[in-house]
Amino acid sequence: GSFSSSESWSSEEHGHGHGHGHGHGNGHGHGPRPRPPRPPRPTPAPRNECDAGWMRFERPNGLIWCIFLGVPGVTNGYFSQHDAQVACSALGATLTGYQNDNERMTVANEALKRLTTMGRQVGGLWLGNTNTAGCRVANCGPFTTFQWTDGYTTGVAGFKWGVGEPDGLNWPGSTACAQQFIISPNFVAGANEYASWKTHFVNGDLDKYQCTSPAYPFTRFYACGKVGVRR
Repeated sequence: GSFSSSESWSSEEHGHGHGHGHGHGNGHGHGPRPRPPRPPRPTPAPRNECDAGWMRFERPNGLIWCIFLGVPGVTNGYFSQHDAQVACSALGATLTGYQNDNERMTVANEALKRLTTMGRQVGGLWLGNTNTAGCRVANCGPFTTFQWTDGYTTGVAGFKWGVGEPDGLNWPGSTACAQQFIISPNFVAGANEYASWKTHFVNGDLDKYQCTSPAYPFTRFYACGKVGVRR
C-alpha cells in the first residue's frame, strides 16, 4: 500500500542503501500497519421522545405517547376535571386516556408513590373521558358507557372498573366523568372518606363520577397526555 511504498522511498533517500530494503518483505522491517480510519458513525435517526418528567409509552400503532402526572396539592376536593384540563392545556397537552393496562397502572403506581409521600392513603385522578350519548346516567356496560377524549387513545383496553362501576347514578353536571382511584392497600377511612372504597376499588381502578368539584376523594391528581416530539 501507499504507506509501505513511502517508507521504502524514505529509507533509500536517506542513504541507508538497499541492504535494509530487502528486509521489508519479511514483515519485520515496518511497524504495525495503521488501522484504516473508522467511518463516521451514522447520525441516529430522529426519534419521537418525551420531555423530562413525562412518562414515555410506545403504543401498539407505533405512536409515542407521553403522560405527565399532575399533583396540584389540592386536598379539599376543589379541583374539577375542567381545572385539570386547563392545567394540561398550559403544558401543551390534554387530559389523557389509557391505551392499555400498562399505561393505566404505570400512572397509578407512580401516583400512589406520590400519595404516600404526602402522608395520605386515597386520592382521585382526573382523566380525559366523557360519557357516550345516552349514557350519562344509565350504565351502558363497561366498554360503551365512556369514551376517551384526548384524540389519540383508542379502544377499550385501558378501562378497568371498580366493583359496581360504571354506576347508574345521576351525578351533577351536563356530562359524567370517570376518575381513577389511587388507593393504598392499607387504606383505612378517615374524615370525609368512605370505608366502602376499600372493598370497591384497588389502586388504578376507574370510577364513574361527576366532573365537578368538590370531588371525593379530596386529594386530587390529574394525568396529561401528548404526542412525543421528534428529536
